[in-house]
Formats: sequence, C-alpha cells, structure tokens
Amino acid sequence: MGLYFNLSSEEKEYVKKKSFFCIIIYDIVSNKRRLKFAKLLEGFGIRVQRSCFEVDLEKSNYRSLLSELQAFYDADQLDNIIVYLGNREETLRLNTDEVEIEKEDCLFF
Repeated sequence: MGLYFNLSSEEKEYVKKKSFFCIIIYDIVSNKRRLKFAKLLEGFGIRVQRSCFEVDLEKSNYRSLLSELQAFYDADQLDNIIVYLGNREETLRLNTDEVEIEKEDCLFF
C-alpha cells in the first residue's frame, strides 16, 4: 500500500481501515513448489521468517492473493497454508533480526 507520508491523519485512518494485514505461514514438502510459492508471496509482501510472510494489502489485492493461494494449494501434495488476518496496530515484535518493513507505524522491541 505504500507509505502514508502525504496523507492527513484522518486520511491515514481511513486508508488503514481499508487494508488487510495478514500473516501467511506455510509448510510445503516439495522444494520446487515451496520455492515457487515463496516467489508468489514475495509479490504481495515481505518474508519475515523462512516459511512466514507479512502482507498488508488493499481489499482487491487481498482477494487476488486469496485466489492465487487457493489455485496453488494442492491437498495431494500435502500442502499446508494458513492465513491469519490481523491488525497491524496490535502486532508485538520480539526479535533480533532486522526486518525491513515499509510501514512507518511498526514498533520493534
């Protein structure tokens, strides 16, 4: 969604309510499929751990992401993909790795 540097505080609040913040975790057995899946997710968000991505999208892009995840999923391959929908303002980070986040309103402890 980009930075909110040119928006008023009222506009920022409006935009935040229109976005979907989610965590996507996955366990995919096939190395080839796992790499392909990670490349897919890199187009939507950022990797925060080996099998975990943070994504912050507008509603239409969120729907597109869900469609692509459902198209990728293959139960016969024993894929496990979980999407947690949350609130960025309620995110607590306790880590030593520096993860580059494009959002100005994240706090690291």
